[in-house]
Amino acid sequence: MKAVRIHGYHEYPTLDEVAEPELQGPFDVLVRVGGASLCRTDLHIYEGQWAEATGVALPYTIGHENAGRAR
Repeated sequence: MKAVRIHGYHEYPTLDEVAEPELQGPFDVLVRVGGASLCRTDLHIYEGQWAEATGVALPYTIGHENAGRAR
């Protein structure tokens, strides 16, 4: 599947091919995303503002504001 990912602070995100997620536990659900957007948190990560405080590992998939249906 495709994901928009940040590989380095202040670098343009790229559209990458990533592995499909797998269910890990009894309360997990897979969602077919119908729409996704980014928020200010994603921009803070892109700008490196929270690099030391949060320890966000790069590459990082942006766009956690999602809507979709269970598969």
